[in-house]
Amino acid sequence: MIGQETKNTKIYTVFFSAGLPVGFGAYRKHHPDIKVMNNQEILERVKDECKDVEFVGAAEPVKADEAISNIKEQKEDLGGLLVFGPPPDELISVGLPMVAVERPLEGCTTVPFHAYKDSKVVTSYLPAHCDKDPKVYSLRIEDIAGKIKLIDTISKMKGLRMLVVTDLPTLGYFEPMGLQIETSRDEYEEVYLSNLKETFGTEFIAVPQKEMLHEKMQAVDEGKAREVTQKWIEEALALRGTNEAEVLRSAKLYLAMKELMDENDCGAITTEGFGWPPLGYDAGPSAGLPISQLLTDGIAAASETLTDCLITQQLGLYITGSGGLLGDYNIDPFNNTAIVCHCEGTFKPYGDERRAPYIIRNLPFVEENTGGACVQTNYPIGETVTVAKIGMYKEKLSIFTGDTVSGEEIFPYWDDILGRNKVILKTDAKALLENVDWKSFGNHRTVFFGDYRQEFKDLAKLIGFEVVEKDR
Repeated sequence: MIGQETKNTKIYTVFFSAGLPVGFGAYRKHHPDIKVMNNQEILERVKDECKDVEFVGAAEPVKADEAISNIKEQKEDLGGLLVFGPPPDELISVGLPMVAVERPLEGCTTVPFHAYKDSKVVTSYLPAHCDKDPKVYSLRIEDIAGKIKLIDTISKMKGLRMLVVTDLPTLGYFEPMGLQIETSRDEYEEVYLSNLKETFGTEFIAVPQKEMLHEKMQAVDEGKAREVTQKWIEEALALRGTNEAEVLRSAKLYLAMKELMDENDCGAITTEGFGWPPLGYDAGPSAGLPISQLLTDGIAAASETLTDCLITQQLGLYITGSGGLLGDYNIDPFNNTAIVCHCEGTFKPYGDERRAPYIIRNLPFVEENTGGACVQTNYPIGETVTVAKIGMYKEKLSIFTGDTVSGEEIFPYWDDILGRNKVILKTDAKALLENVDWKSFGNHRTVFFGDYRQEFKDLAKLIGFEVVEKDR
């Protein structure tokens, strides 16, 4: 079902101590007016920042053995852990994603707290003794809450059904690329789907293209399709190389995709590219405009059965509020740029109600006024963006950032080359080329407006994925 309902994530909270600073008795005697937070007050502050999360456990200090026993008993119902104090190895070995909070000033040293590099643990730092600047203490709380929301993101993926419209089930034609297959396609799919289930508890539902392109599209209500068509045209800056009849075809596809998702109880969708392969280019209209609208609706959607991008988009929706845009990935060290280009992408790049203007166009490789409709979205220039992609087979995450620039200032007639929908960004392109991993990630990436590099890195740690990164 589109917009699948999910239960609130349960976070088990553990306090190993009261967290009071060294010499608290004498400090309180001489400084009675200085605020020192107790555990319950801290927990309430965190809860206020995480309204959609259910916290279980208690604020009273508990011994490690007792906490571990309780957590093991409830493990299947828990999304993760919030632990105040150094987590013992036995607690880490339970395998639940964890936010471990060091309590500065409680002791004279940070020992034994550390970064827990090879564990599903991210760290934060919150003393009971408030910072002199209240804003700093609030930022500490927000840091904890932000990392809990990443656990919530992982939890929301559990039970999610994603529709894959393909005649080559389950992963489709476009990925894996040949260079990504180490032994056989069957082995690749088996490992991929096993990792998907183990990591997220997410399921792919494969249906043949004829169900969407023939059965569902032919049954679409003509009046509803015309309403969608008029809405798209009215909101667009212009139509170029296409016409209302072709936009109507893509509108019917949009409604067919939604119907098929609902029928299969799915919350996200990816389709083959333009009915191909093996049906041929004339099998159906472009999904560029339908996918752009689905992304704008807050639904993860991808073309070319790009399942890794689809998963990345879904995670991005939870983290950033936007499904972003995906595309083929180009690296140009001479200009120190990277390009991501396709024919679809959200009209709401910021994850709020701000929209980017768009032009409705034909696909770049078909004659004008054929092939349905795609979009050229004029995304903002001078903005930091995060480029990411999950590699489910290899259990990796690619991540880097850059700043969007004007393609027209680099290449003439920029809007008419490559895919219709694209961004070009200044970044450390030489380093990207030196570290690019086509075998793990294929030739597509996903772009989100804003700097979410740390959030994605923390997410990768919480699910046990390796981060492949090269900063600017």
